[in-house]
Amino acid sequence: MMNSMMDKNMIQGKILCVSGPSGVGKGTVIDKLMEKRQDFVLSISMTTRAPRGEEKDGIDYYFCSVTEFQDLIAKKEILEFDIYSDEYYGTPVGPIREFIRNKQNVILDITIAGALQVKKIFPEALMVFLLPPSMESLRDRLLKRNTETEEQIKARIKQAEIEISHVEKFEYAILNDKIENTVSKLEAIIIAEECKYYNQSAKFEQLFNI
Repeated sequence: MMNSMMDKNMIQGKILCVSGPSGVGKGTVIDKLMEKRQDFVLSISMTTRAPRGEEKDGIDYYFCSVTEFQDLIAKKEILEFDIYSDEYYGTPVGPIREFIRNKQNVILDITIAGALQVKKIFPEALMVFLLPPSMESLRDRLLKRNTETEEQIKARIKQAEIEISHVEKFEYAILNDKIENTVSKLEAIIIAEECKYYNQSAKFEQLFNI
């Protein structure tokens, strides 16, 4: 007889949180994983800024007013958020609930603080922390982006050192040295989760009359 948690995991989609310091390559890793695992969708952020160009609501971002965003924060329906140029950006809880309720697997490219919030709300979420091969390599990656000043990069590195100290709070840690290896390891984590008995129990019970 399965317990209620097992029943829940069996019938719902999975949540995969991918975290790590800025510049570690989360976006690239996720893009490559989703090329191989088309049964996963990427969680969409919410923002109070206006759509740009051909951006569409529910595809590029969930667009809302400042009042709506602040209301969601008050209701603890935003996992994490930042403010840039007076506009709010964050990860809403509602769409994630909807995805897994519809048996859809979802990936979150999320901050460390956000990922820990996800774990509180969804204890079954898979938590993966991406680590740079070294702090020097992380600095090189940030420099190559050519989007920040030297002082901003120094601040990023200092923040990264703080963030890396939280790696022990995650179930899995992957050293992102080569993209192909990282993606293979991330997919292996997903496959291992899928092979757990409680994720297949209904099938086995039907086959073997357990």
